Amino acid sequence: MAGVSGAVFWLISLSLVSKKGGAHSALRYQDLRIRHVILTSTLRLPNRFSSSRQQRANRPCPDQEFPKMKLLNDSRMQEFIVNGYVKVKAAFTPAFHESVRAQAEEIFSTTGNPGNDILPAIPQLADLFSHPAVTGALTSILGPGYAMHPHRHCHLTPPRQAGQRHHQDSYEDDQNVRHHRTRWAMAFYYPQDVNVEMGPTSVLPASQYYTSRGQAEKQEEVLLSGEAGAVTIVHYDLWHRAATNHSDRNRYMIKFLFCRMAEPNAPSWQCASPVWSEPAAYEELPRLWRSVWNWHFGNELSDDGQHDASRLAGSAGGTHRQLRVEQEVLSEAGQLENVYQLSGQGPKGSAELCERLSKEALELLDHNQAARHTNPSQLFSGYGLSAQGATAVPYLLELLRTGDWPLRAAVADILGDIGRPAGNAVLFLIDSLDDDSEWVRRNAAEALGNIGSAEPVPQLARLLVKDSCRFVRHNAALSLAKIGRDADAASSSLQMALDDTNLYVRENARLALARIHME
Repeated sequence: MAGVSGAVFWLISLSLVSKKGGAHSALRYQDLRIRHVILTSTLRLPNRFSSSRQQRANRPCPDQEFPKMKLLNDSRMQEFIVNGYVKVKAAFTPAFHESVRAQAEEIFSTTGNPGNDILPAIPQLADLFSHPAVTGALTSILGPGYAMHPHRHCHLTPPRQAGQRHHQDSYEDDQNVRHHRTRWAMAFYYPQDVNVEMGPTSVLPASQYYTSRGQAEKQEEVLLSGEAGAVTIVHYDLWHRAATNHSDRNRYMIKFLFCRMAEPNAPSWQCASPVWSEPAAYEELPRLWRSVWNWHFGNELSDDGQHDASRLAGSAGGTHRQLRVEQEVLSEAGQLENVYQLSGQGPKGSAELCERLSKEALELLDHNQAARHTNPSQLFSGYGLSAQGATAVPYLLELLRTGDWPLRAAVADILGDIGRPAGNAVLFLIDSLDDDSEWVRRNAAEALGNIGSAEPVPQLARLLVKDSCRFVRHNAALSLAKIGRDADAASSSLQMALDDTNLYVRENARLALARIHME
């Protein structure tokens, strides 16, 4: 999908693909066809950062042409990386948004919450997600060719209903590690004016990189009030809640999920400079923020805009012994900065982080497995190893070969988070698809999609129809979708998967087939 690409929206009534109805059921809503909508805007991302290091250092960000899309600029992209959200406006007529609100009101009063079927129930929502401000923000954050996930939900907060606790959403029918790199996002849409009295969605800015409520709730709450047509694009892991509705009116917020389908190879926003600007409001995670910013360029930029993996996390400072001692007493924010600090210390940092990973994988196993919607590979040291990129791969492969299953699963996940720079790990991850551990297989299947090589297509196709674990099949199908046209050899297996017993396996297979055969 290089060169010309757009946003891919998966528009399908999920009630139509139940096991009873099969993949060929008729549409409940006759005015919607099962289809992909490919936005016609041309997207050219000449990767001027792929030439020599000196050329890269002296050149500005690439020129980009995005007809119809309103891309984020550097400031707003950095705002998203730090705060975890950015607000845009789908400036349709008031009648458009009132129509959406009125239809939602009627649906809730007659048949109840339609769940995933909110899109086919109100087909004009597809127009909302074709709006230039919305597609521009999503393209800036998730890159060209992103996909709308088949899960979506309309949230109703009736009058006087108490607010929720702050929480992070689970990944629908999966248990992903909460990665820092932006591969998932949500969109919150208001079809009506929402003021602070109506219980707007509340967010904790800059909380998306934390997994503990205590750390997240140190951030000051922001109520996302706004006019009809307000759309907030949110990092998937941002802590949020519905606030109390003190008014006498129903408050509707419609949530959609989106997934990155290709690793970044150049900025996908309106980039003017590769230089990171430190935020004025927050100071907790500077190395982490710079690392995420650099990843969005498709390579490893150091703080002055030059490419140098060894300086990725800024000047590291401190001996390994000092860092180990500090880790024992650090807050979650401190531990994250600690591992990103180690990520800047080259092979020595790799060795230290792998030593920590080996301990964490076992010490945190019971805690991770006891929590709901948690992957056992949710480990601090993994973030530092991901930030190291290719430098860490040889050390990780040794652990993949020799470790117990919790460690093997963690390594598979980290290699996937590294993405394309972990290309040398493809054959090892293919071997991991036959691991006795379900967690190793599912993390390896996901990792291969991020790396993007066509080499594992036959093995992923086999997993898709043979593996007894639905999560493994889910990840195999999504990875084949990310591989796209080069996964053509898996078409027959993907066709078989359209009758899988699991809804999201079917939908990932459908998405993969559409991307394989995309014109």
